[in-house]
Amino acid sequence: MQPATFPTVFRGNDKVTTHTGQKPPYGYMDWWPISLYVNNERPPFNDRDVRWALSYYIDRQQLVEVGYLGASTASKLPLPPYPPLAPYFDAVKDLLAKYDTNEFAPKKADALLQGKGFKKDGEGFWADAQGKRLKLDIIGFGASGPAIGPVIVEMLKRRGVEAGMALPPDFDDRFQKGQFDGAIYGHGGSINEPYATLRLYQGASIAVPGAHQANFARWKNADYDKLVDEAYAVAPDDTKKLADVWHRAMAIWLPELPDIQLVQNYHRIPWNTAYWKNWPTEQNPYVNGAHWHLTFAMVLWNLQRASAA
Repeated sequence: MQPATFPTVFRGNDKVTTHTGQKPPYGYMDWWPISLYVNNERPPFNDRDVRWALSYYIDRQQLVEVGYLGASTASKLPLPPYPPLAPYFDAVKDLLAKYDTNEFAPKKADALLQGKGFKKDGEGFWADAQGKRLKLDIIGFGASGPAIGPVIVEMLKRRGVEAGMALPPDFDDRFQKGQFDGAIYGHGGSINEPYATLRLYQGASIAVPGAHQANFARWKNADYDKLVDEAYAVAPDDTKKLADVWHRAMAIWLPELPDIQLVQNYHRIPWNTAYWKNWPTEQNPYVNGAHWHLTFAMVLWNLQRASAA
């Protein structure tokens, strides 16, 4: 559910609650940080300067405030800031200082596009030397597309990118087959060590169909691929060695910016406590509450009958 919906629900039924009670963000942070994917196999999005320009045009704080009424957080990397992953965020602080994936800097974006030969046309849109506009048609789905897609489109249009948004019924098919220019989607990668996220960008996974562990950005870099293979051979609990490989991989990935980092994903799931209690909450987080996950059986095992109304 969208954050804007919850106050109305609470007014209608005070027995309804969420993971964080009746207060924002109305849920918990999922493992699925959301990005604006651009198809790295299609010009001009195969150019990292164009990808960085798009990133600089996006104000993440405004995206959170407008898209989620403040009930979300920006995402700097394609993995969630879970405690086991903290060493890997620390390991790349120096790189993020140089390549700030959340920086809102329209003038930097303008300079990058001008350096690639783009100029504003009579209607204020960027166009290349042949007069072809910088156009980005974005597809989305589920809760994330409707929440932040229109906000991103408006931000880009105000800066001269001819952007548009659609929520096609065949989103999954198009996204997995690379039939898109731009798409709003998350990352089904790491939760306790960085290999699974590194694998998301390995060239060999481009042709792999599926909702997770695939290279949806369709970005390729042979040196990066070698580092992913190196990480695979490291024990998951060897944090020091993994952090070294992770840093070297991000030294390639961050300047390239295969996809544009946006926000963390939150599961905002309402519970009705009228008949059942002991739902998972931030005070009692025995499991995530997603009913579409295999772990939902643990919720059913732990529910207790509420006192009769």
